[in-house]
Amino acid sequence: MLETLRPPQNTRREIIDLPSGDGVRLALHVWKPKQIKGAVFYFHGLQSHAGWLWEVGPQFADNDIAFFVLDRRGSGISPGARGGIPDVGTVLGDYAQAVAFVREMIGDTVPLSLFGHCLGGSFMAALMSWEGFTTSYDAAVFCSSWLGRMHATLDADARAAVAADTSEEPWDAGLDSADFTGEAKYRHFIDHDDLAVRQLTRRSRAVLLELEQLYLARARTRPRVPAATFVSGMTDPIVNLDAAHSVFQDLVSGRGAIMKFPTDRHYLFYTDVSGDLVDWTSTYTLLQGVNRGA
Repeated sequence: MLETLRPPQNTRREIIDLPSGDGVRLALHVWKPKQIKGAVFYFHGLQSHAGWLWEVGPQFADNDIAFFVLDRRGSGISPGARGGIPDVGTVLGDYAQAVAFVREMIGDTVPLSLFGHCLGGSFMAALMSWEGFTTSYDAAVFCSSWLGRMHATLDADARAAVAADTSEEPWDAGLDSADFTGEAKYRHFIDHDDLAVRQLTRRSRAVLLELEQLYLARARTRPRVPAATFVSGMTDPIVNLDAAHSVFQDLVSGRGAIMKFPTDRHYLFYTDVSGDLVDWTSTYTLLQGVNRGA
């Protein structure tokens, strides 16, 4: 298990029971500093959930950054079928409503960054491209996200087969904790996390493909996006970084920055660069407020 940490004095942690458009109430986890100077909204990956950020949330709050993590339907402590992802409109509607809630909570003048890790980066990219998302934000951080992965690894016939498969049969994502981190305590946590999602239904893979199609189709026609950076380790055992960078630059009209931290593992927050990533993201977020006022 992860070590139990005593929350810093600067942090108030709470879980907000957030109603969705169809009445399902989702868990929005919040680490809130006494004075909010910036905010980060985090999109978690396939098997992870807000519980993976128990160490990170207080660190953001210590930097006066409010940190928000929504447990997607079927993930963490939010209700829903494990291994199931709802239709595109529902999942993006959940995220749009949550980000709008965060913006209302922090006000219009506080800089807000969106941060998507791994598969969370695809959810974030789709939300940024979705016409139903109208909330203002100041920066986007894609972290270890293989954007456009299904289009890069499957040919047209294979993608058509995925799109047509509406079964509830499980599909194993083949995740290995050693790819995520080299630290024993974190590997133990991942391997024994009862809330982790390790399989998807085949119908859910079709939803992921539809999400990819949404943001890939809008990449060249979307309005100008705010500041954007792709962060990762020097190498990644799961992500083809060159392919991911190419899609990322398409999404942000070639204006994105690339940043690499000195690790070869996938989940940066479970490596020794975690603190550096928190501090960099905090500073990056706060700078957007400075730039906005310039």
